[in-house]
Amino acid sequence: MFFYFLVAVVAALIIVLVSFYLAVFVIGKKRKRHTFDEEYEKERAKNYPPPYPNGWFSLGSSSMVKAGQVIEVAALGQKFAVFRGEDGKVGVLDVYCPHLNANLANGCVKGNNVVCPFHAWEFDKDGKCAHIPYTDTIPRKAQTKAYHVQENWGLIMLWHHSDGIAPTWSTEGCLKEVEEYKYHSMTSDVLRIHLQDFAENGADYAHFAFVHDILTIPFANKFVYVKHTLNIEFGEGEKGHEAYFSDQADLVFRKNDQLVPQAGGFATVTFFGPGFLVFKFKTRVANVLLVKTFTPLGELKVRMDDYVYAPKGTPGLMIKYILGEASAQFHDDIAIWEKKNFATKPLLVKGDGPIMKMRAWYSQFYTENSYLQRGTAAPAKPIMAEEEELVEVE
Repeated sequence: MFFYFLVAVVAALIIVLVSFYLAVFVIGKKRKRHTFDEEYEKERAKNYPPPYPNGWFSLGSSSMVKAGQVIEVAALGQKFAVFRGEDGKVGVLDVYCPHLNANLANGCVKGNNVVCPFHAWEFDKDGKCAHIPYTDTIPRKAQTKAYHVQENWGLIMLWHHSDGIAPTWSTEGCLKEVEEYKYHSMTSDVLRIHLQDFAENGADYAHFAFVHDILTIPFANKFVYVKHTLNIEFGEGEKGHEAYFSDQADLVFRKNDQLVPQAGGFATVTFFGPGFLVFKFKTRVANVLLVKTFTPLGELKVRMDDYVYAPKGTPGLMIKYILGEASAQFHDDIAIWEKKNFATKPLLVKGDGPIMKMRAWYSQFYTENSYLQRGTAAPAKPIMAEEEELVEVE
């Protein structure tokens, strides 16, 4: 009898552990997928700022294009020919050959040039035609558009600016911590949002108490809730393209509103322009660093790539749990963003947070051409509020 009792206890324990694992690490982490009325999405997009702000954007991992290879990448409403020469350096050109508009990504790489598949014209990384096999005369206009590109942290970063100007800041040295951490994993998703919504979300202090006040651990929310202490600051001068968000998240007993000892976590987010940022999660059990990139593909369509790093020796289960909690909170935001509209003149009250400060900071990434290329006029720039809390907007 004791044997059967022991087997029953072990079986029950296994069921509990498996159920706990599924609830915490699997079921609770999947985000809700919406269906979209594409015609209405076109109308919704008209209320938002232009889809392609100015800055550095990720085309993808460096590993996706090997030496001697050329591939096609879609981003920023266009297509690019991304190739790596024998020297190991990456070039990014307009995907269409200026000769007869053949697709350069269907060609090959010869030396450090990309070769058109149609008539074998060769183009270097500056977009200049370097060789035409059946003539010695190369027209001065035989050139395609080349883009500024940098490779950092295993990513291919492309500079986009609606005025066509050269980069005003560099990605070099932005994420020094990555060198000290070990790469763990990568995920990718396509969101039906405007990437400015993500930036404004951090400045929306009030929503944290209603959207991000629970955990994914089964039954835990009956006893505790999450209390957030938030702050946002904005870079100045040469760091004007940066913004800094922090969140001290503490667990609080519902019964007496006392803090759960040593159960909180501290998160910081550094925005580097509109295209990428770094999350740092610090807890008692593990630290995790997340490089998050946002690459707009079109109107209200953004590819989000997450690259996960952690100190060497960090248990994989702890990394997975911390990321799971963060992802679950983020998925709650996405479900709202994908169905919201842009509030051009939001009705704000005291306690909402510095939303207009964030909007004013973000406005630097648009120029008049950003709007003209879309066929709309540029609006008046939002006013940077002096006080952290805003009064009602009439």
